[in-house]
Amino acid sequence: MTDLICFDCDGVLVDSERLAAQTTADLLAALGVDLTWQRASQLFTGKHAADAMQTLHETYGLVPPADYQQRFDGLLHQKFRAELRPVPGINTVLAALDRPCCVTSNSGHARLALSLSLTGLDRHFGPHVFSAEDVARGKPAPDLFHHAAARLGADIRRCVVIDDSVTGILGAVAAGATAIGFTGGSHVGPDLGDRLRAAGACCVVDSAAGLIAALDLRAARAG
Repeated sequence: MTDLICFDCDGVLVDSERLAAQTTADLLAALGVDLTWQRASQLFTGKHAADAMQTLHETYGLVPPADYQQRFDGLLHQKFRAELRPVPGINTVLAALDRPCCVTSNSGHARLALSLSLTGLDRHFGPHVFSAEDVARGKPAPDLFHHAAARLGADIRRCVVIDDSVTGILGAVAAGATAIGFTGGSHVGPDLGDRLRAAGACCVVDSAAGLIAALDLRAARAG
């Protein structure tokens, strides 16, 4: 039995990771750090903002200016309004769900609200959208998953987490949930599936159809 299905947002519900990685690469280029969006994606996908800043310092010795996060958010939200789309087929998955679901993301509430409203996916979740802003520690700590399960009255041992990042899979496993790795976003590199399995994913799927099968759902027509 499954009490609750927890979806990561970026790279699982909305195809945003490549947009975010390119925004990071553009901003860092202005600060003298030259990297591709693929490298930015590898370094920062799934990380909370504070962890991303720490990675910048550890990898490049860079202390970003005080307004870096504000500039990043502004540029990224512009890209979202122009280009953001749902992950292909995810509407079909959500329409087929016969169990409670929620969003569990390291992104902030403002970004989540924008992402879900622009893509029309907010109708599937209502108020059940949980952010790393809600807990003391974001992924890979288990706090966010425990928080979501507690708020929705679910047993974490009967929760399923769908995530496209190593940090998300590690957090789900640490919480005691079942973790499914997802590689259906446009940012995915050839080794991501192996890294998700190594982090503890019980399986890895590369499409909405694979997710429907993994969750044992009957496909439904998206509204």
